[in-house]
Amino acid sequence: MKRGKCFFILAGLIVLYTTGCQNPAAKKEREAGKKVYINGDKLEKIWVTQPALLTPESVLYDAQRNMIYVSNINGKPSEKDGNGFISLINSEGKVVEKKWVAGLDAPKGLGIRGDTLYVSDIQSLVEISIPERKILNRYTDSLAVFLNDVAVDPAGNVYVSDMGGSAVYRLHNGVFEKWVRDKRLKGPNGLYIEGGRLLAGLKDRIVSIDLQSGKISDYILHTGSIDGLESDGHGIYVISDWAGHVYLAAPGKKKILLLDTTPIRMQAADIDFVKTSGMLLVPTFGNNRVVAYRYKY
Repeated sequence: MKRGKCFFILAGLIVLYTTGCQNPAAKKEREAGKKVYINGDKLEKIWVTQPALLTPESVLYDAQRNMIYVSNINGKPSEKDGNGFISLINSEGKVVEKKWVAGLDAPKGLGIRGDTLYVSDIQSLVEISIPERKILNRYTDSLAVFLNDVAVDPAGNVYVSDMGGSAVYRLHNGVFEKWVRDKRLKGPNGLYIEGGRLLAGLKDRIVSIDLQSGKISDYILHTGSIDGLESDGHGIYVISDWAGHVYLAAPGKKKILLLDTTPIRMQAADIDFVKTSGMLLVPTFGNNRVVAYRYKY
């Protein structure tokens, strides 16, 4: 993949993008014979999980407990086989318990509210007690096609993208139902709550959905396909496309390549970004690992 021109944002310092420059650190990576591209000006690899996981799709940092949850499909993404599980790893990348909670089918997106972990699972939203490490409820809609990412708003409402149904579901006061369905929601996947809106990553853009009215409007165009969608906390968004790319994106700006692991067929699924430490967590799906990078502001 051609890098073309590169642009840099120093978040918080509001440094303008500059054009026509090459990234010396990244060039050094390539000249050293490495197969992956790491934007050395913005990322530093810090750890890789051991031992191997089983098709890790989504990763989520729990600030309250300083732990990380990983959803493992362990089979086909749409197959109800009972093989799926959640792993628990620490902030240094050690797998504390590989099958922390089992009994799932093909778990994907993750979200937290207090002591509860929410997990999407094909046609269901699964509610897990973190202290008890057990499944409390399953909210199921037989009309859901392919539930994917999860986001929780400050009021405790849980949103789930239906990638195959052009819709977003919501769990509100114990009722799980389709909240927004619109033909403009083409392959909704990554979700992120910001203020009074839900940002949703589609096949070619990020849209904003008003939490009160459900009104949809374009926010960032020409992103390419989006799997994970996070914010760096300074007005810049970190997006992954599953194939193995991670980018920085911002309204009206050209996206910046942070990571490209496609030459070694390592995916970048539903990422998480820890704002307090600048840690980027990348689940590698078929590569069966989670890789952590330090993000350089």
